[in-house]
Amino acid sequence: MEKKRIKLAILSVASLLMISMTASAILADIEQHYPNVSETMIQMVLTLPALLGVIFAFAAGPLSMRISKKSLVIFSLTCGLSGGLMGLILGPLAIEYLWLSSVLIGVGQGINATITLALITVYFSGEESGAMMGLQSAFLNGGSMVLLFTSGLLANIKWNGAYLVYLAFLPVLVIVIKYLPHDQPLPATQLKARNRTEKLNGTVYFIALIIFLFGSCFFVFQTNIALLVVSKGYGDATLSGIINTLISAAGMITGFRYSHIIHRLKTMTITVGIAVVGLGMSLIFFLGSLVSICVAALFIGFGIGVVMPTGIYLAANVVRKENQSTAIALVTAAVNLGMFVSPLIFDWISLQIPDSDISIKFMIASLCLLLLAVVFAMSRRFVLNKPQ
Repeated sequence: MEKKRIKLAILSVASLLMISMTASAILADIEQHYPNVSETMIQMVLTLPALLGVIFAFAAGPLSMRISKKSLVIFSLTCGLSGGLMGLILGPLAIEYLWLSSVLIGVGQGINATITLALITVYFSGEESGAMMGLQSAFLNGGSMVLLFTSGLLANIKWNGAYLVYLAFLPVLVIVIKYLPHDQPLPATQLKARNRTEKLNGTVYFIALIIFLFGSCFFVFQTNIALLVVSKGYGDATLSGIINTLISAAGMITGFRYSHIIHRLKTMTITVGIAVVGLGMSLIFFLGSLVSICVAALFIGFGIGVVMPTGIYLAANVVRKENQSTAIALVTAAVNLGMFVSPLIFDWISLQIPDSDISIKFMIASLCLLLLAVVFAMSRRFVLNKPQ
């Protein structure tokens, strides 16, 4: 019974981990509301949570040794709720309020991304831990699907209404307070001894680099899909929200089937996942139809659903147990950093191509992803110490 309650607490928090993506469906509306603000500055509403996620995902590992994990989760949920309410109430008044809202959301997102995975390694082990990683990914995507769809419908009434979905933090906060046990931080003497000996191996840094590059490429979809849908005349924020839910739907199904998938793909799991996302991006460039965009969303959801839990699980299991939180934090920070720099990199590259439109970003991302898949396939046997 105790483990079931812990599972409920962890998975309920996981269901909110992608809530910042709800802003992707309303970027075009925000751009219309603030016509004098540049596209890159508008995209910061979506990328700032990723930047803060980098900082706090990495900081959450060391913090969890000094502060109770339960206290960290409660603090992060409070930040997320506060940020969402700020976007709802003050967002239409000035773009700066939306940025500050995104900062608070990013703090919560970063801490929870690391701590939910760290909690899995604390309370579960062996095959049960791997299964929980898959479930965490499934609930992350399932929650994202519901939140994105709901926010798209709310945005159709008024764009800042999309932030009403942040009220979902309230029941999750109650569940965490009621069911997640209080863990004890390490004593000061043990903490000092650990700090002297803690060291990550090369495999963890290699995985973090791959995940960073992967995050910077797949995030092209989230930062540009709403603008693409509007520019092609396919629809508005509601349609963009529905398209984004397809990513989450595919990721959720992938999460529930995760154990079966990695049993089939084995050491090729990450390679195949990256390549499938690259293929999805190319469909948008070469076909550009609404159907191809929806198929691409499904491909991207599958790819993220296998690459992220596999990378994190692998990083956590190539280090000693006492270093697992730090390894998880590094990989989680890497994907958030990739997401933050994504628009900066791909906007700049696309500007160097004369007479190009927004779809060129998807082609560039596709080429980068396919190259990354090849690099990982060639390197994995020399770098990875354990099978996936």
